[in-house]
Amino acid sequence: MSYPGILGILNQFLISFMNFLPRLGGAIILLIIGWVIGTLFGKIIKKILLRYKIDERIIKKGRIFKVSEIFPLIISWLIYLIFIQIALSEEVLGITILSEITKTIVSFIPSLLEGVVIIIVGYILAEYIKEQVEKSKMIYSEIVANVLFFFVIYVSIALALPLWKIDPYLVNNILLIIIACIGIGLAIAIGFGVKDVVKELAEEYFRKARKKI
Repeated sequence: MSYPGILGILNQFLISFMNFLPRLGGAIILLIIGWVIGTLFGKIIKKILLRYKIDERIIKKGRIFKVSEIFPLIISWLIYLIFIQIALSEEVLGITILSEITKTIVSFIPSLLEGVVIIIVGYILAEYIKEQVEKSKMIYSEIVANVLFFFVIYVSIALALPLWKIDPYLVNNILLIIIACIGIGLAIAIGFGVKDVVKELAEEYFRKARKKI
């Protein structure tokens, strides 16, 4: 390759790079703006949730998640991803493949939020039912309360999974296995219980029979 040819290639590369710099600068500015707005909105939502003590109102202390942590995080990332998608778009960086992937993720987030809301509401309802059953002090109230608790949680997850494009088939199978195990356990427990009752009745019967003799 001739010397002028190499210079031509380098010159073309330099021109392309110089034309790309404004796009790169615009993308960086968009990402910074998105990060600032997302972080700001996340903090505002968290402060509102903490001010009205949402966690204390709907979820007991010591549980595995907090509404004041989950929702601000999701909202912040939704805003981040929107600005990332704009930065990757054809009008800015022109990386259309990554832009489409980000667009798909952004479009999925509303469904993610709906699923999270369903699970949280289900969890709150399960806690309420469990407390009411335990307060009733009926026979086996603790066992019944726990069974109802996990059943409501299962229903909530089963309703949320289709929103996340996940087949609930696996969860259904797990539930069937759990129900089968509980059934076997109850059958064994009842069997042993009946055995003891029959034994006591038989001993009492023979005791009375001996007294009559």
